[in-house]
Amino acid sequence: MKRLLVAAATLATLTGAPALAADMALKAPPPAAPACTWCGWYIGLNAGWVGSSGNNFSNTGTDTDGGGLGTVLAAGAIPGSVSTSVSGFIGGGQIGYNWQVSNWLVGLEGDFDGVSAKKTTTVAFPGSAAFIPFTTTFNRELDWLSTVRGRIGVVASPNLLLYVTGGVAIGEVKTGNALICPTCAPPASTEPSTFNSNTTTRAGGTVGGGIEWMVAPHWSIKAEYLYADLGRTSSGITYTYGATSVSTLTSSVRNSYNIARAGVNWHF
Repeated sequence: MKRLLVAAATLATLTGAPALAADMALKAPPPAAPACTWCGWYIGLNAGWVGSSGNNFSNTGTDTDGGGLGTVLAAGAIPGSVSTSVSGFIGGGQIGYNWQVSNWLVGLEGDFDGVSAKKTTTVAFPGSAAFIPFTTTFNRELDWLSTVRGRIGVVASPNLLLYVTGGVAIGEVKTGNALICPTCAPPASTEPSTFNSNTTTRAGGTVGGGIEWMVAPHWSIKAEYLYADLGRTSSGITYTYGATSVSTLTSSVRNSYNIARAGVNWHF
């Protein structure tokens, strides 16, 4: 019997036949590939706070003759800079895709959020020996904000992701100003050009970072900060007085925002 086994083993070696079952049992199986916790598509919801970073309206004025908006601005009856900060609620949804290589992650995420953040500032001039009483108002608003961003992160532990992010921001902003002067000649309310509000969709950039935690299979929660800049917008009013005298007041503001929000994602 012993001679038979030796002969069989020798024959297998010479012919390249599979090893005996007893010999195969001694070989360890190859190690399993590590699980890709963060790979693939995900979708989720977010909510948080948004506040303006550029808060001041900058005012410029012109006159064809003295006594108009340019003159009262130069005299200080209309301030050259008006603080109008906005803050409020932001919330919506996001969708994204992640690629994970070892402990490194690269991803792409897009989101769309509705925003409730607006402010109107009123500046009243009580009147003087040179000018009659009047009021100017300045208002701004952010209606919605959307971003498309890349993400680069490190998987600090199997369930914990730290990341930085940046990309394009698009939002709808409103900018307005007005002159209220019932005793002016003619009264400001008789000229539609003394009230103006511009609504525009602006594109800019955004950067930020965050932390995300996989709390259960397919479910993660996150907290992140974003800074978004949509550039400057302006609003201009015109007041005509006398026969040919025309004056203007242009108010411009930079639309930059700080965003702090939390979210939940479901991973496919």
